[in-house]
Amino acid sequence: MSTISGIINDSSTVVGYIAIGFISAIVLLDGFRYLSMERGVPRLGVLPRGGFAWATTFRMEYERNWANVITILVMAIIPYLLNPILDIPTVQIILFPLVLGGMLLLQIVPKRYAITQDRLSADGFTFEWENVVWTGWKGGSRIVLQRRGWWVLAPLPLGGSKDDLEQAALRIEAAVTGRWDEIENILSEQE
Repeated sequence: MSTISGIINDSSTVVGYIAIGFISAIVLLDGFRYLSMERGVPRLGVLPRGGFAWATTFRMEYERNWANVITILVMAIIPYLLNPILDIPTVQIILFPLVLGGMLLLQIVPKRYAITQDRLSADGFTFEWENVVWTGWKGGSRIVLQRRGWWVLAPLPLGGSKDDLEQAALRIEAAVTGRWDEIENILSEQE
């Protein structure tokens, strides 16, 4: 009986280290992408040819990712709850919440976004408009798009101030409906 318990415990330990390694890799890759956002979106405000770029604050990013933040906090508590059953190694009980803390910080760190006629820049990625599903925006503290082919990872929320999101929604609508020239003409008349 103790042999089976030892095998289960060893398997749990391996799975724990794999989970910590996987989350650490995500945090490192996301951290690198977020640090490079300023190069990807160097200017804020109105861009040439009708584009628009904006930045967020910690509060705006929390409003954008509040569900992820709550999920990460719950995940950080799980090892403490399961420890009496699984006898998790102390190093994993310490490391797992630490790497999740890094992931949580990346959820709320201010970010830069940009919209042009051809693409959207968000979270360190660029998306061509044919790879994004737009269902409109009815106001609120974020715009939620869907990424084609991303399955459960499809939601792509955009954060920002109400004014920034209004500018973004106007341009997204124009880009996905092929009416970008109208936006460009309106903006050039306003100058």
